[in-house]
Amino acid sequence: MASRGAERSPAQRTLLRGTPLLAGLLLIFVLALLPSPWSLPVNSGASALLRGRLATEPTPPVSGYSGSVTVELLEGPAQGESVVAAIDQSEEVPGSIPYAKGDEVLLVDLGGESDGAKYAVADRSRGGGIVLLAIALALLVLLVAGLRGARAMLALCVAGLLIIRFGLPALLSGASPLLVAGGIALTVGTSTTLVTEGFSRRSTAAILGIGASLIAVGGLSVLLDRLLAFTPFAGDPELLNLLPLLGAGVDLRGIGLAAALIGTMGIIDDVAATQVAAVDELRQSARRASDLEIGRRALRVGRAHIAAVINTLPLAYFAAALPLVVYTMIAPGEILTRISSESIAVEIVRAAVGTAGVLLVMPLSTAAAILVGVGEER
Repeated sequence: MASRGAERSPAQRTLLRGTPLLAGLLLIFVLALLPSPWSLPVNSGASALLRGRLATEPTPPVSGYSGSVTVELLEGPAQGESVVAAIDQSEEVPGSIPYAKGDEVLLVDLGGESDGAKYAVADRSRGGGIVLLAIALALLVLLVAGLRGARAMLALCVAGLLIIRFGLPALLSGASPLLVAGGIALTVGTSTTLVTEGFSRRSTAAILGIGASLIAVGGLSVLLDRLLAFTPFAGDPELLNLLPLLGAGVDLRGIGLAAALIGTMGIIDDVAATQVAAVDELRQSARRASDLEIGRRALRVGRAHIAAVINTLPLAYFAAALPLVVYTMIAPGEILTRISSESIAVEIVRAAVGTAGVLLVMPLSTAAAILVGVGEER
């Protein structure tokens, strides 16, 4: 008997492959326009940045005072006007940024006159370079991965919109950290799986495996948080700086929990999709094999995959925290004592919990694939 895929016309197969792509575009459109019941708090004490372009060569600082430069404003109410801005650059200052005429820069409003200048050059503008980098990366993905790569990029956009427009505002509005963080991770995992895989038994099994592993990761994160008695700031001074802005009603632990859950999503999704695909292929090649035998074979495939990705999360966390690791390694005292500090212990726990999630999703997604009958529909 011919398979269902062989019975479809080329137009039907093309439409079937393009359906997740269209669904992803529609989802992005809806998420971008859908009003969010929450909004991010505004840091009224922070200075707004404006883009500008240097119209003259900067003058050097004199007797400890900043130099000056004429800048054409590229945005804001006074867009197109030229203003004089203070600028600090010196070859004697380590890390000083050299500026030249024509450079695009970021300006900060000084809030009043300061040595004849209302603005000051704060940094170089890198937005254009970042946009070009994103375009180049998108083209590379399309060139290498084709339509599936396009769906993966759409899934990434969906995840970003969900986190920025709904997840973080809810978290910072005082909602339950466990529910919000778990909801963000599960929604991101579900939406990205549907966009990349479409509606099928395979996507259903992957979502079930991802959901079960996220529940385990969330529970383990909460348990270790209590056992190791982490503070709400989790050793992160940036969270401490947020306290005056957010108020006491926001549980800052939720940010760390969300980071642990969302940080594992990429690898968990990868392992889940691989296991479901393994069950599908094994079922096609061994129609008479029992579910138990298919499960055993799929787990052998999964162990080989796990061996390749098991070090991914620890190395990623190690790289992200490298300055902190260096600071800890050169500090005096016993190494066990140094890693007992909260700032180091938090990173170790996050890496361990994420790795546990990757390990658990392999058998869980395998069981889900067998349970929903992946491969039996062909």
